[in-house]
Amino acid sequence: MAWILVLALAVRVAVALSFPNIIAPDEVFQYLEQAHRLVFGQGIVPWEFQVGLRSWLIPIILAVPMALAHVVFASPLAGLVLIRVLLVIASLPIVWTAAKWGDRFYGSQGMWIAGTFAALWPDLWLMAPHPLEEVFSADILVPAIYLVETLGARAPLRQIVLVSFMLSSALVMRIQIAPAIAIAGIALCGRDIQRWWIGVLVGAVPLLIVGVLDWITWGEPFRSLWLNIYLNLFLGVSQNQFGANPKSYFIYMMGLDWLWTLPAMVFLCWRGGKILKVAGYSVIAIIITHSLIAHKEYRFIFPAIALAVPLAGVGLAEVWVYLRKKDQLSTPRIILGAFLLIGPICSPWIYFMLNFQTNSFQIFEDIARQHPRIVSVEGLERDFTASNVNVLPMDVLLGRSVILTRETVIPTPSGQIEADAIVAAVDTMKIPSNFTKQACFSGGWIPFAPKPKPQVCVWIQKSLTVPDGNWPPFEFPFPKRAKPFIISDRLER
Repeated sequence: MAWILVLALAVRVAVALSFPNIIAPDEVFQYLEQAHRLVFGQGIVPWEFQVGLRSWLIPIILAVPMALAHVVFASPLAGLVLIRVLLVIASLPIVWTAAKWGDRFYGSQGMWIAGTFAALWPDLWLMAPHPLEEVFSADILVPAIYLVETLGARAPLRQIVLVSFMLSSALVMRIQIAPAIAIAGIALCGRDIQRWWIGVLVGAVPLLIVGVLDWITWGEPFRSLWLNIYLNLFLGVSQNQFGANPKSYFIYMMGLDWLWTLPAMVFLCWRGGKILKVAGYSVIAIIITHSLIAHKEYRFIFPAIALAVPLAGVGLAEVWVYLRKKDQLSTPRIILGAFLLIGPICSPWIYFMLNFQTNSFQIFEDIARQHPRIVSVEGLERDFTASNVNVLPMDVLLGRSVILTRETVIPTPSGQIEADAIVAAVDTMKIPSNFTKQACFSGGWIPFAPKPKPQVCVWIQKSLTVPDGNWPPFEFPFPKRAKPFIISDRLER
């Protein structure tokens, strides 16, 4: 077990530090940016945090290591690195679960096979360092399902307390996994009324914590829960603002992610699910539930993938042990099996996600070293793209006194002030003569392919200025149907 966990940790830390990528803008603007506001006192406020759609739970969790790092290091980058490393450590229970299940059914061989499979599976190490609600939920859900599978309806009451708290914690992180939580609850409590009372009462604690936190931060208990459901499910804000996908979207994305490995994974998950029924049914429930929701992103079903990989590891251990007992584990079959399972390593999707938004980190790290006071992001589309380059405004890499804006020249009571740094798409605007080009970025991500021409550049003013006055906020598109729900920002007050 120690060797397996060390292997998993080494792979994940290497990826987390070598590829400072962004899986989804939400991890920056919904979570890291709000933690940055708590620690540094300034930051971008997306519309979700203007209407109280999001809970402050995850930003507060992230603010703790961010604040601790800021005590020692002035740069916000240290806090982001610490967060990524801690998230990697938090992901190890998924690998531990796979190894324990392999050991439970197939001994040391099963532990090595299932554990190593989970340690090296690309989806798991790709998502591990990202502060997203799906990642937090998966990190809690998988070991909770392990306890349900291990203890079952014979679990002592003290174990029900622990498992119920874990299941409810996974639920508040990602409310859409409720059907999977219900399956686990039925398996844990069965027809025992006493167990249900204990499970429901303990499970209410994380929900009450979120409700009270909403009351403190938004002035209304459970606002982030009911408003999320109302705006997205009944008013269709997510569907209209961010688009809808067909019900087959997740099957298509798994095919893109896993290529020819998809049929092998389905088979191995089926074999593992025959033994671990709660985990198997939970995977199916999460995928079906999210398939019925109009707006879909592949990351939404990460809790299902985090459960499916240990299941497939158990299925792989079963196949290995069976062939070995029958003395049919020949070299050609091992090579064939390895080929069937390396689809994700060959998938362009993995390389795209590994490099996605690494430009943003590099651009704003370079800008931060110049110690600017005003940074302008211009010449990009509303989703911050220019050709094949994506650039997110990474305010989380800038210090307390830095202002991020869309304006290059800003009127003030004392006149006009120019930005100290400009991030802009090439050939979309005339750069003032007192700026010098710092660096350009092409955004190429396909391995071994020639990089395209630079599409985004950074210009630095030759003499930095000291801003004064009021500045226009850095705003994102605001859904019309959400505007009636704007409330006062208690953090600002």
